[in-house]
Amino acid sequence: MPIQFTKALNFPLYFDYAATTPVHEHVLEALLPYLKDNFGNSGSTHHLYGWKSAEAVENARKSISSYFKLPPSSVVFTSGATESNNLAIQGLTSYLPIGHLITSQIEHKAVLDVFKHLEQKGWEVTYLAPNNKGEILPEDVQNSIRPTTQLISLMWVNNEIGSVLEFTAIAKIAKKYQIPFHSDMTQGLGKLVLDTDYLPDLISFSGHKIYAPKGIGGLIIQNNQLKLKPIIFGGNQERGLRAGTLPTHLIVALAASFQLFPEMIAQQQIYEEWNKKILLQINSSLGDRIVMNSNSQSALAQIINFSIKEVDWEELFSRTSKLALSNGSACNVKSQLPSHVLLALGHKKELALSSIRFSFGSFTTEEEMDFASNYLIEQINKM
Repeated sequence: MPIQFTKALNFPLYFDYAATTPVHEHVLEALLPYLKDNFGNSGSTHHLYGWKSAEAVENARKSISSYFKLPPSSVVFTSGATESNNLAIQGLTSYLPIGHLITSQIEHKAVLDVFKHLEQKGWEVTYLAPNNKGEILPEDVQNSIRPTTQLISLMWVNNEIGSVLEFTAIAKIAKKYQIPFHSDMTQGLGKLVLDTDYLPDLISFSGHKIYAPKGIGGLIIQNNQLKLKPIIFGGNQERGLRAGTLPTHLIVALAASFQLFPEMIAQQQIYEEWNKKILLQINSSLGDRIVMNSNSQSALAQIINFSIKEVDWEELFSRTSKLALSNGSACNVKSQLPSHVLLALGHKKELALSSIRFSFGSFTTEEEMDFASNYLIEQINKM
């Protein structure tokens, strides 16, 4: 029976939370006063406007650092995870003798492209392959370590298929061999419980994945023995690690988003139920026509990724215009190239292109989920 469109639903329904999240009302309320009344530059130390902004920045720094159970000085504000990744990886390796690095084939391009750049400078890089569930295994990390290994960089949650890294195990391995460990934790923060007893040495994240605005993120320096060289010059802000006027309103917003974490984590049980329901519907209705890419037992519930066999990806997305979906990372879409993550899983180009990444979050309703799964199945069956 054809889907009956519900007038109450506002099309297209948004299912691209892994790309970006809407700004939460709580975050917006915290942000607005620092665009209007408290607009001062936190670097202006001779008047009240500057003092208020500086106080807001440091309160935000304390709030965020307390989540990681670290001192406020561990937090460096950046424009987002891409900058944080560059500062962590380039900043650290700038002070180290050229040697060997470990990452994976399924990292975000904001990490992979940095390693490609370092290869041009003479560094040797091991790109670990995922298993058939999209997981990077701790034993593969350990087996790749050499006497010259200077850094391990692995993401906590994969942004395309939702596979989760056993970062506690990796942190223990890195500590055992005294190798710095960096992790892009952008997709995991606020969704999974963080083991603060075994934090990576360096942690990158972005605000716009956790209901804060775009343009703000951070680098957490858990290991204060590490020396980083700045990649942006022009001022002494952020302990000389990141020049530029601090965006007080965005920093306040970022701290406000961390306050949402208990509520976000409490929603996980609901997301897991929705995930199981959708997967059951898709598998029972489409069967052999699909290849499930999010098939790890520990995969993040909010990300469902599957490929459809023998369909044209452009037709696929034109047919599903009632839903705001993607077929992978937002950073890759304009290139019209297949996902490097799905290629790493062994997919051919055509199958990798004809994939759907279905991601949801705090503002998704059960009615929207029910509509989306039925609508997807109906449109795919018409192809």
